[in-house]
Amino acid sequence: MVIPIYDAYADNPNLFVSAENSKFDNHFAGSMVVEVVIRDSNISDTDEGKGEPDVTLNGKNLRMVQATDGNWYAYFANVDKAKIADSTVGKAKEGLDFGVFCDRDTTILGIDISDTDGVAIPGPSDDLVGFKNGDVSFSSCTGTIDNSVDNQNNVVRKAKFINENSPLPGQIGLKPKAWPLIQLYSFDDVTIQYNPGGGVQQVNLEYDDIPNISLEIDRDNYPQNSEVFLTINDVQLNQDPTDEDSWTFNVGSPTSIFYQAYDNNGRDSANGDKGLVDLGPDLSSLGFKDNGILSLDLGNIVELTTNSEQPDTSVDDGTTSFSQIVTLVEEGPY
Repeated sequence: MVIPIYDAYADNPNLFVSAENSKFDNHFAGSMVVEVVIRDSNISDTDEGKGEPDVTLNGKNLRMVQATDGNWYAYFANVDKAKIADSTVGKAKEGLDFGVFCDRDTTILGIDISDTDGVAIPGPSDDLVGFKNGDVSFSSCTGTIDNSVDNQNNVVRKAKFINENSPLPGQIGLKPKAWPLIQLYSFDDVTIQYNPGGGVQQVNLEYDDIPNISLEIDRDNYPQNSEVFLTINDVQLNQDPTDEDSWTFNVGSPTSIFYQAYDNNGRDSANGDKGLVDLGPDLSSLGFKDNGILSLDLGNIVELTTNSEQPDTSVDDGTTSFSQIVTLVEEGPY
């Protein structure tokens, strides 16, 4: 699974957006989490106070958090699709787990999030009250965000560490255990603006069906006992912008799709218990259109086998086994 790397355009030297991608015409869809990065040497010091960069999403404040590398980060997603994705989770910390949700009026995070439609924080703590999971209305979270937080977030797995060496955590006062914070909004298309003074830097994204999806094999003719290398180009499979996503497809009957059955090193993640959830019945509600399902006619000449990214010939959810599987791992993260 290949998704081309993103980079800043010449007119946006400091603004990086993970969904900005000419191959897919800057489209993103469904429950994809989008990463926004500000790399600006004027505000990169980590041991002295720096003002938060002025970044907006469709004119609404997008809170930026400084990490230990001096860059500033934000993560956002569509609120409705994030709730649907989270509702598919069969076991905490597996599948499309966004963590837990708090509404926009929550005040215990240390920062103002009133421009959002709610946020996802990594997980509950011993004293956290009011958090929600799944496709339900949000409510205000109360209590404390402390070291007892149980990190359940499985869609931003490798965020940079929040800077705790500055006068305020992340330079803005965000509770460290609320990081990574996923800010949730309602939107159709999206405009991200960075206003550093001296000229606006802007990225426009289209929230719609993904164009230019393709499937490729490495050659047309194969000698006996040779291996087939399959590439799918589909940016919607990039759910986590910080880590290589792994997708496992059951290509026989029933055709099924699993997110993170294995991690990107081929170790069991959701595989083996109720955390393994077939997303096939939910693809439409998750924003997939004609993509998301892989089927193969194996005939009498193709044999499915294992490799370092898929060490087994089958996966199971503790009850049902799926024995005609193909696992694709993102080349990235991107």
